[in-house]
Amino acid sequence: MNIKNVINDNGQYEGYLFTGATVVTVDEGRNIFEDGAILVKEDKIIEVGSTDDLLKKYEHEEGIAKIDSRRKMILPGFIDVHAHAGHTLLTMLGEATPTNWMPMMTEIYHHNTDDEFWYNEGRLAAFTRLSYGVTTGLSVISNCQRVDRFEILKAHSDAYAKLGAREILAVGPSGPPYPRVNHHYLTNGEVLETSKELDELFVNTEDFISKLNHGHGDLIRAFAAPFVLLFSFNQSSMTAADVAVELTDLDRYVMKSIREIARNCNTRIHTEAFGGMIRLAMQAPESERLLGEDVHLQHCTGISLDEAKILADTKTHVSSTASSRQFSNRCPVPELMTMGANVVIASDGTAPSSTFDLIRQTQNMALVHRGFLNDNFYFPAGKLLEMITIDAAKALGWEDEIGSIEAGKKADLVFVDLDKPHLTPNLMPLRKFMGMGTGEDVEATMVNGKFVYHKGDTILEDRRSILDGAEKSARETIKRADMEKFYATSDKFWGTIRRELTSKRFEDKGWK
Repeated sequence: MNIKNVINDNGQYEGYLFTGATVVTVDEGRNIFEDGAILVKEDKIIEVGSTDDLLKKYEHEEGIAKIDSRRKMILPGFIDVHAHAGHTLLTMLGEATPTNWMPMMTEIYHHNTDDEFWYNEGRLAAFTRLSYGVTTGLSVISNCQRVDRFEILKAHSDAYAKLGAREILAVGPSGPPYPRVNHHYLTNGEVLETSKELDELFVNTEDFISKLNHGHGDLIRAFAAPFVLLFSFNQSSMTAADVAVELTDLDRYVMKSIREIARNCNTRIHTEAFGGMIRLAMQAPESERLLGEDVHLQHCTGISLDEAKILADTKTHVSSTASSRQFSNRCPVPELMTMGANVVIASDGTAPSSTFDLIRQTQNMALVHRGFLNDNFYFPAGKLLEMITIDAAKALGWEDEIGSIEAGKKADLVFVDLDKPHLTPNLMPLRKFMGMGTGEDVEATMVNGKFVYHKGDTILEDRRSILDGAEKSARETIKRADMEKFYATSDKFWGTIRRELTSKRFEDKGWK
């Protein structure tokens, strides 16, 4: 019997026994079974071991489907701790004019979307993540946070849950100016304008988290998440040490309010941070800082070594996405880890320079930091896998249930097809996959003991409906925002080594 045979079992089987696989557990002992087996019942992993041992115990047990998994490698579900809702429908838009990308996205997300956009984007994002073996993914709502309308977050989380994927909604206010003005298209064609002061955004944040956290049978969680750690400084890059000198009253108030919301909702905190912010955050009382074991910070580019030590000493988790920008504005990942910080890899997807493929992201991480340090011995394959599984689960405070293949944990599993030319011969399969494979090598994905993806197809929702809905919403929204002109390539695209424009394409309307 194979995976295809049991996908539509209609409840015929009480569990699955996968045999003959290379099983990479990422458990405490980092055990790998070359001829391994896993028994799954309902939503849990029951036992992991050798094929011989588990067949002796369960071969004749009724209701258990025995699935031949030879030439497959089974890994824990991958965990993506930072990405942005909305991006999968706009991937590559604005590629020719990256300087204007952020205001372009603000104009689209905050002034030209409808509820259907967020639902269709959520379905496509969940589908894409599952196809790459990502079973759990965090989503920041838009490029710089929207918390003006509950229906947006509900539509997105409903979409993930219908596909069987885990999602963490990062819920919180965007930065100034206040009041924050948003426009939203209703089903009757009317445009709803909202104007929210900061305190109103905080009220919404707590209300929305309370309604969404642990929803859909705990597939959905919600964290308190302001757009950036400090609103008064550069929100996408480091602030120089002679400028980042004093914590403002606004930033003190935001941090204190987010701390209170997280306590009231019994949830964790996530935000983005850049150089200068960590040092300034320490000026606040310890109980009000957005630092600590219940916090994970994305980016942390341009931070000083003193700030790196603060993150390590406070046990603040860090997530990083390696890209070409880190050659000029780097997150000191190896240094942070040497100091004892838990650093994990995130996709930051799916902007023009990013992808939900976490295997590619691990390869980028190794490339950037090996090159910077001129040392090819950094980041062995095992550590890179930890950074998208068990270490990522720790960053989310979810390591008791996900992140490794162990008895008692949730059955979130990734099945890699090793029967491919670039992964043959099957010698050193884990190192070969991490070095030469991609997320495209994922054959099947299981969440909560259910297959939710198999060979290019979703299991719980109609593939054609997802793709057609995404296509429709993307084209309608881009047209509504008058941004179809950004489909065009740069003026210098062919036969040149540097892209350039000969005229200005984007006129900033001043939306923040």
